[in-house]
Amino acid sequence: MAERNMVNLMITMTKEERKALKQIALNKDMTVSALIRLWLQEQQESEVKE
Repeated sequence: MAERNMVNLMITMTKEERKALKQIALNKDMTVSALIRLWLQEQQESEVKE
């Protein structure tokens, strides 16, 4: 992965949502940060197609 300037992001969610997010990332063998980056990339790609 190329070197990037990283920032911290705070998201407000319930404990249950946090647990679900961690479980989804675990099931995909990735970190929550990587899962969010993947989601963002997919959203950006879908916007370009529209």
